[in-house]
Amino acid sequence: MKCWLGIVVVAMAMQYCWSVTPAAAQSLLLEYKAAEALPNFDIDGKPARIHTQGLFVTQRHYYVTGRLETQPRRALLLRFDRKNLETVEFVEITPPQKGPDDALRLDHPGGFDFDGQDFWIPISASRPHSRTVVLRFPHQPDKPLSTTVSKVAFTCDDHIGAIACDSMSRELYGANWDTKLVYRWRTDGTVVETIPRQELISDDKTWALAVQDWKGIGKQRVLAGGVDKNRDRETATSPALVAIVDIPQRSKIASARVPRPKGTEQTLTREGLAVLGDQLFFLPGDLGQAARIFRYQWKIAAE
Repeated sequence: MKCWLGIVVVAMAMQYCWSVTPAAAQSLLLEYKAAEALPNFDIDGKPARIHTQGLFVTQRHYYVTGRLETQPRRALLLRFDRKNLETVEFVEITPPQKGPDDALRLDHPGGFDFDGQDFWIPISASRPHSRTVVLRFPHQPDKPLSTTVSKVAFTCDDHIGAIACDSMSRELYGANWDTKLVYRWRTDGTVVETIPRQELISDDKTWALAVQDWKGIGKQRVLAGGVDKNRDRETATSPALVAIVDIPQRSKIASARVPRPKGTEQTLTREGLAVLGDQLFFLPGDLGQAARIFRYQWKIAAE
């Protein structure tokens, strides 16, 4: 049964249908569709446990970035065939250390996006205020993932947890640890500007979305998923937040909170988020731990 709700009180009583209407007189409407289990699998002859970071979805594949929880930890890009999820490919994308005295191991790939030709993947040290290598990884769906040759696009002296691409401006948007700072880059790594979190939404100084993954949706707007770290948020309110943000205009176009679906204790927006047409995907769990991808239908409705 379809259910697009525009009344918040009613939405709180429903399991899978809700909307939140922001001051901009638009609503971000979400409708739960399905959950799909990803298989457990082995790497190097051992059961893989991979801390999920980012998600990108095409008609053919699920792409996932994650950190293999071995010693030493390794950054991976994985690909699942959506018609046969048991077909899993992976490639290591851990950048080399600068030298033997370099204490920073870049093993933490982040949320990532696609510019129509390449994936843009940030790989950082697993701590704030560290260092990031931004990788360009060509999208070659008809070739084995392990044969694709990637290259370093640029570096950043900060921990970048997620990157979104804007096809119109040919810019990249980077969110650092807890999104206390947002970077606007040209594709050569030139910084256009940096935006402190308290200035990202000009009419909401309490905005505290810690972006986990975000995607460019055109017109210099991003669809962001993350955890609301506003200290004034009511305890009963879900911390899982999805928002459409206009970066240059410093405005929130619409947003919605995502209650936990029945049968899971996970905060859906804690890790990977992807958009494909009118479908929105969340991957909150670690691979190798009975991870599931949750799929919703989404749209913006004018009041």
